[in-house]
Amino acid sequence: MQINIDNIFKSGAITEEDYKKSGNKIPEFLEKIEARDQGFYQIFEDEDFRVEVDKIKIFAASVEGKYDDIVVCGIGGSALGTITLRDSLMPLFSIPKVRLHVMENIDPDPLAEIVETLDFSRTLFVVISKSGGTPEPIAEYFYFRDLVNEKGLRATDHFVFVTGPNGFLHEEAVRNDFPIFGVPENVGGRFSVLTAVGLLPAALIGINIDDLLEGGRQMSDAFLNNNFDQNLPFQIAALQFLSQKPQNVLMPYATKLRTFAAWFAQLLAESTGKDGKGLTPIPALGVTDQHSQFQLFSDGPNDKLIIFIEVEKFKQNPAIPVLVPHAKTDFLKGVDFTTLLHAEMAGSAQALTEKKKPNFTITIDEISAENLGALFVLFEGATAFLGEFMDLNAFDQPGVERSKVLTREYLGKKL
Repeated sequence: MQINIDNIFKSGAITEEDYKKSGNKIPEFLEKIEARDQGFYQIFEDEDFRVEVDKIKIFAASVEGKYDDIVVCGIGGSALGTITLRDSLMPLFSIPKVRLHVMENIDPDPLAEIVETLDFSRTLFVVISKSGGTPEPIAEYFYFRDLVNEKGLRATDHFVFVTGPNGFLHEEAVRNDFPIFGVPENVGGRFSVLTAVGLLPAALIGINIDDLLEGGRQMSDAFLNNNFDQNLPFQIAALQFLSQKPQNVLMPYATKLRTFAAWFAQLLAESTGKDGKGLTPIPALGVTDQHSQFQLFSDGPNDKLIIFIEVEKFKQNPAIPVLVPHAKTDFLKGVDFTTLLHAEMAGSAQALTEKKKPNFTITIDEISAENLGALFVLFEGATAFLGEFMDLNAFDQPGVERSKVLTREYLGKKL
């Protein structure tokens, strides 16, 4: 993985001197993050976590071939990472051996529609809530559990819970003898994709979770490195903070990473949006958004930092057959789709730089489980450092918790 930051200096948003000088803060920031007792970067060396990973692999192997559909009931951090894992590492259009559906919302139409597509006798429902009391997955659990009961199926064969040691879901799992997988207490929801929250669904559809964790472990080592040149998460955070742009665009040039940008949006918004502060995330996709949002990025207000993600090579790379020779299409002669994609991104980055719009590029060699694990921890670590730059706690979400309280109060008044 490499970061090319030349354009951000050319844009004038940051000086190289200030950027390098910020590295002096790494030891201080790491000490403050450690004091917050956050485990997203510690799990890779935790023995209890290793036991949980082995438990996930054993369970996934034991049910292989038993289910055609996996339905995840979760929301926010209990859904976005899993969607990213599926969309990034599994075929987008061909029909997989095991289909993974993530019910990330309680919109009643999709909930009702999915029922028509499922053979319940060959469906496993994965209910995820670290607190065990999140209303949305609990409501979905009740809905699907009722249907399983109606069909005369044994619930223990069709439900598995990912939850903490306390709360309704844990009690319900024990009461019904459902398999339970835990979430480390010091790993928050939006940082939990490389725990059972994401690892269990990934393992159930055949993703190599050892590779995911190896990528995460390597980036965790970088996160803990006091050497500025080696600490990629700190470098990202420094660019985000020093650019002083209130909006951050994440624009991967790879369709399979589209939902990674959505995962990033929750991470950044929920971590920095407090105390009257915050960075607004904008998910985008290259080249799609060159014909959509890019006009705003280029010629609109200079209030955005654009972060590109470039993939060097793809599994497939068909050549472009120029079927009709023409002066306006000759530039495609001898060009393949990867080359065209890279040229589009390079043109976008240069166009922004010419307009003094700050941007930089993260490059990975390919979309793989190991690289995706590294990307997750890259941005988790960057967000942790960003919280310290902004003098706020990147790990709580008081606004979200308040809305949950009011939801319960509102429903209570309706009863």
